[in-house]
Amino acid sequence: MSAPIVDCDVHPLVAGVADLLPYMDQGWRRRFDGRDVVASSPFSAARYSHPVGILRRDAEPPEGGAPGSSPEHLIRQHVEPNRIASLVLLSLQAGALASWVNIDEAAVLARAYNDYFAAEWLPRDPRFNITVVVSPHDPEAAAREIDRWGDAERVVGVFLPLVDRLMGHRFYEPIYAAAIRNDLPIVVHGSGAEGMFPGAPPVAGGVPSTYVERYVAMPQIAQASVNSLVFEGTFERFPALRVAFVEWGFSWLAPLLWRMDKAWRGLRMETPWVRRPPSEYVFDHVRFTTEPLDEPADVRHLHAVLEMIEARRTLLFSTDYPHWDNDTPAFVLGKMPAGIRDRVAGENARELFGERLAGAWEEVAA
Repeated sequence: MSAPIVDCDVHPLVAGVADLLPYMDQGWRRRFDGRDVVASSPFSAARYSHPVGILRRDAEPPEGGAPGSSPEHLIRQHVEPNRIASLVLLSLQAGALASWVNIDEAAVLARAYNDYFAAEWLPRDPRFNITVVVSPHDPEAAAREIDRWGDAERVVGVFLPLVDRLMGHRFYEPIYAAAIRNDLPIVVHGSGAEGMFPGAPPVAGGVPSTYVERYVAMPQIAQASVNSLVFEGTFERFPALRVAFVEWGFSWLAPLLWRMDKAWRGLRMETPWVRRPPSEYVFDHVRFTTEPLDEPADVRHLHAVLEMIEARRTLLFSTDYPHWDNDTPAFVLGKMPAGIRDRVAGENARELFGERLAGAWEEVAA
């Protein structure tokens, strides 16, 4: 493999709310000081708890702290050994804002998280890039936050935690317009709130009883979002919109597209604004990541799925470091067909994020 590796999903952690206070106005600092709004797991009292915890214990920094809280340990344990040329930082603690009930507090926290990671993480390594989180509760405020970062270096995407409105709903349009205005893709990642809190996206069919049942069912939310974006005509209204679904898997995409295309042909009178087969919109506008990689017993079945979803242009590499189910480059890329390995490893990510994506390109290539 010759292409530099871009890891599109690495989760940094804020140690506590005290780290965010310097990035708030004085009144808000007084309001948040001492409140337990930041934890190593965004939902420590959540309905579904992983049996041994969602974070890798071996990723704890030797100097102390939770996995993902030390940029230096991240570099030592993950970036250097795996020869990662560039990575995208995405804070799940910030994504927990999806479950927030106070709209103004959610917007202030989003701003503080963004300022914190830009100030405290980006200077630590030239390979670090960030997605700026926006509160989904107030689209106009979210659009202003996107505009605030429009010219910032190494800000490569807009992290949009989802609420219980499908992504094609016009509620989100100010966010999409701002993302396009600033040439940034929308990045969609599970916030941890799904299926657990009122106002968050539900898991289809009912309430799971275990962590593993919910984990397996989570891609339903991404499927519903893709379906909504296409049939609500979002990509017709916003032809420059780019969306990346991170950590939702991808093996479900092929049957979803088959069903969407078939239904569209039979029911075109219901959605006349959908001018092309749904699969064409998805292949042109939507990207997915490798983690968590589904592992059929016969690797040829995986290769067949990759061909069906046009992985040569739709699939991005990701690890999900430092979570319990994270994948390594050697494992994932070793399962990719040779003809698309470089595309998945980094070329697709560089096309999606563009020139803003910083990395040690020449150093790794050497």
